[in-house]
Amino acid sequence: MTETFRPVRDEEIGAVVALWERAGMTRPWNPPAVDIAAIRANPKSALLVAWADGRLAATVAVEDGGHRAWVYFLCSDPDLRGQGWGRRAMAAAEDWARRHGHAKLQLLVRRSNAPVLGFYDVLGYEENAVTVLQKWLDPERERAFRDNPDAH
Repeated sequence: MTETFRPVRDEEIGAVVALWERAGMTRPWNPPAVDIAAIRANPKSALLVAWADGRLAATVAVEDGGHRAWVYFLCSDPDLRGQGWGRRAMAAAEDWARRHGHAKLQLLVRRSNAPVLGFYDVLGYEENAVTVLQKWLDPERERAFRDNPDAH
């Protein structure tokens, strides 16, 4: 039932940002409008959305990362949780990755986010034996990250 997901349209950006904010997805070091613009500017990325009864039900971003695809910004409307939107969003991301020739799909989840880790476990995702390293290239965004207690 992934046919309900499609690329976001210009006029829907405000609804996406509002959903992410309401669902607690945004972080000070990742301004959502900047992230959305970067996803949409990259021809190897897509921000997929699904609507239900005139409201934005879910989003998922997927990106071609070379020999693997990555998922970001999986979000369902908090009022619609438990209706399968997260599962459908991941199915849409998996379909996108397959269509782009990928055999593997990866994502990042904070270790402290047990409910989300449980969600992905049920879908068959497993922890990988790698460590994610990072280096900030934008000092202002790094400062926002370091100053935020949710960052680590």
